[in-house]
Amino acid sequence: MARKTSTMRLRSVRLRNPMELAGIQGGRDITRPWIGPLLEPTDPILRTRGGGSFDIYKPILTDPQVKSVMTQRISAVTSREWEVVPGEDTAAGKRAADWLREELAALKFDRLTEKMLWGLFYGYSVAEQMYRRDGRLWGWEEIRVRDRVRFRFDENCGLRLLTLSNMLTGEEMPPEKFWVFSTGADHDDEPYGLGLAHWLYWPVWFKRNGLKLWLIALDKFGMPTARGKYPAQATKEEQQTLLEAVMAIRSEAGIIIPDGMDIELLSAPAGASSLDYQKLHDTMDAAISKIVLSQTMTTDNGSSRSQAEVHDDVGDAVKKSDADLVCQSFNEGPVARLCEFNFPGVAPPRVWRKMEDPEDTTAAVDRDEKLHRIGWQMTEDRVKEIYGDGYERTAPPDPTPPGEDAPEAGFAEHRHESALDRLAAEIIAEGHAETAVEPLFADIAALLGGIAPGTTLEALRARLDALAAAPSDGQAMTDLLTEASFAARLAGELGAVVDDSEAADGSDTLPGSVAP
Repeated sequence: MARKTSTMRLRSVRLRNPMELAGIQGGRDITRPWIGPLLEPTDPILRTRGGGSFDIYKPILTDPQVKSVMTQRISAVTSREWEVVPGEDTAAGKRAADWLREELAALKFDRLTEKMLWGLFYGYSVAEQMYRRDGRLWGWEEIRVRDRVRFRFDENCGLRLLTLSNMLTGEEMPPEKFWVFSTGADHDDEPYGLGLAHWLYWPVWFKRNGLKLWLIALDKFGMPTARGKYPAQATKEEQQTLLEAVMAIRSEAGIIIPDGMDIELLSAPAGASSLDYQKLHDTMDAAISKIVLSQTMTTDNGSSRSQAEVHDDVGDAVKKSDADLVCQSFNEGPVARLCEFNFPGVAPPRVWRKMEDPEDTTAAVDRDEKLHRIGWQMTEDRVKEIYGDGYERTAPPDPTPPGEDAPEAGFAEHRHESALDRLAAEIIAEGHAETAVEPLFADIAALLGGIAPGTTLEALRARLDALAAAPSDGQAMTDLLTEASFAARLAGELGAVVDDSEAADGSDTLPGSVAP
């Protein structure tokens, strides 16, 4: 009864204000005090130094380091293969996936992704979709990435195009026609995003001004400064003549000066031409690499292999993040809208980038061999997934060729020789050899019927002949030979001495008694 009352109480609860309350529509965002018909970016560099225009960030791309690392980051995504995954495991879902796969191949999806990923630099990218109809299905004739400076967002985050006839409020653009990729902002109230250019502005500015001062220093200290001396009674004409001679030293091989005047070359102190300009330049380049790639090992010299491997892990995370963000934006925008037209009610397919590196086949073979040794066998699908196509399962070889007798039991050890060698090496490497030898010799003694060290060779031979002759003991004979071979390998690797000399009483002793 109590449970029923609780259920009824829950059903009576009504959600108050289910709609958005803290949106920026209608000027509710107090961080935008000068809001007008168009939203302005909240980026302080754009607002204070660029007048709200993204053109201020374009010269940053002329820096060689910025261009290099940005190209590296973008190509890390576009160089990976893409795949289309059905939205649902139905016939309609698979048809939708096939349709999307064909459309992306015709669109040159890598080229489109490369251009849209420049939104990482600026904060956002805008692409316009041109449609075509092929029979009953709609597709993309082309998707063209537009210059972002031509667009603004209104107070409802709707996309507007600035035109000559309407530069204040712009023209409203239909959302089903455009794909907007925004990234970098730490909240959802910034449709312009926050690009890497915001963080690169000052390092590039300092580097560029440092280079300017560095060039001046090289010009000043690259060659000695000429100093002319003239007598006190020198006329203005003579002083001018001396000055011209001093200036001519920079380019002329020889000069003449009036008698009584002197020219002296002043050398700059050692290292004055470089000062700390080189350090400033390298520091700013390192800062640029960290901002764009989140590491420096792939662009700077002097890193070790271990350091590079650690930084590669960070770089892999950045690459995967970029790929997931742009693919998710495309899936939720253009793919979802067009799939709804073509396949109503069907979960839209998704496109993703394969960011995982291919598995090392050498390590895979070693691992799979060990698993097979302990009783595990891979499926055919798993073999193709790891090693690719071109492999097929073969029938195991017939142990008894036609016209030949079955091999003797003693040959069983030879068929397992390589496996025993590998197993012995693993036990020794793990440091368990000493503890493994004694039980093995105990098992061997048990298989021999309780024969202990000190037994004569004649008695041993008689026991072995009896085991070989008894049909029911064929497996026991095989086990005996296998364990004896394995124990001998371990004992040999440990440096043990197998005493097969005669006993003190002159009789032959049992092989396998191990001397300490």
